[in-house]
Amino acid sequence: MTLREPPLADGLPLVGSVLSLVQDTEGFLYSQYAKHGPCFRVRALNREFVVLGGPAAAEAMAKNAGEFDAWSMWENVIREFGGRQVLSMLEGEPHRRYRAAARAGFAKTRVQDNIPLLLAMAQEALDAVPRGQSFVVGEFAQRLVADCVGMLTLGRRPGDSLRDFITYWHTQLSVNIAGTRPASVLKRRDYLEAKARARAAAQELLALDADTLPSPYVRDLRAFMHENPDLLNEEELLFMMLLPYVAGLDTVVNVLTLSLYHAYRDPELYARLRAEIDPLLAEGLPAARLRDLKVLHALVLEVMRYHPIANMLTRHARQDFEFQGYRIREGEQLMMALMASQRDPALFRDPDRFDVDRFLPPRNEHRQKNALNPYGAGAHTCLGAGMAETLLAVLISALVGTDGLRLFPADYRMRPFHASQLAPDPGLRLVRL
Repeated sequence: MTLREPPLADGLPLVGSVLSLVQDTEGFLYSQYAKHGPCFRVRALNREFVVLGGPAAAEAMAKNAGEFDAWSMWENVIREFGGRQVLSMLEGEPHRRYRAAARAGFAKTRVQDNIPLLLAMAQEALDAVPRGQSFVVGEFAQRLVADCVGMLTLGRRPGDSLRDFITYWHTQLSVNIAGTRPASVLKRRDYLEAKARARAAAQELLALDADTLPSPYVRDLRAFMHENPDLLNEEELLFMMLLPYVAGLDTVVNVLTLSLYHAYRDPELYARLRAEIDPLLAEGLPAARLRDLKVLHALVLEVMRYHPIANMLTRHARQDFEFQGYRIREGEQLMMALMASQRDPALFRDPDRFDVDRFLPPRNEHRQKNALNPYGAGAHTCLGAGMAETLLAVLISALVGTDGLRLFPADYRMRPFHASQLAPDPGLRLVRL
């Protein structure tokens, strides 16, 4: 069979598609996916990459046998920190063994076993806001999520170190992952000082007695390092200490923030959520009954469908291979645009409308194969997906169930959210009644 070259996406002479990508990355990729199908090339100034999109891309990730990897995506991040490699860079058996060592620390049972603690932490966060005062939802969610995941995994909140963790992580993402800022930013004094303090905080965590921590995360990784020094060394273990505090900053935090926005802007949806949440909160939110929060779960899924957050993934072709009849060449940069299917009218009815009922019977649109992959696909599906969904169920229940919050102002409408922004509209505020 003669393989075709991927078609070129719409663009202008010289600059290519750069203006469309800057203005609305997701919207541009949706339009080109609708026009060209699951494979096309994009030129932006002097760069070119190949987009693999939708269900076909998810299938390729599930079947990946070394055709592509994320090595080059993360290499500069870990090298700048002082290490050689991280879990997300590995494939095959090394990846499976490393992942198994980190899995228990991010298991959903960590949430299920600690619901009273999490409810208390959510109430504590609310109590810190004076009645009648408004607050930025994204910042509130950052602190709450980092506190919760830190306590569940390491038994410690980030405290004053959170700002340093955020500065370090968001700078790395913008420079080495998204490419939206120049490498010179990594030499700025504020970044270097934040990085140094973040490293010091991670070293304090490693100095703790792992047997006293609430989860086996540190103990399991230490054991893995001693047995597999070729896969994990001391610098890389130090980097892994940052993950509990930063792994949810651009996923769980954004989903929580956007879920609260949609819950409070739609009175009918808010009433449906309260009808589910209130009886369970009266019982202490039993772990076994979290599955009864069907409208809440549908809200979370619709937020992740409507606002793609972490399912545009950069990869690098390690060899020539075929994809949907197209030739992908060794060395090409790939964009795995799993989100492309999320506005496909063949999969999601009226896809430009925010509608939680698409994830409830009888529609159940997400149950179509590979229609929705918010946590990635294949062997690299998010390690903490189960923890994330369970934590979101608890925190949304705790916050919406208080009946003490409203949008501020009441008619506020958020500016469009794009994943490259790293955080939703900073003007999004709630007020505590």
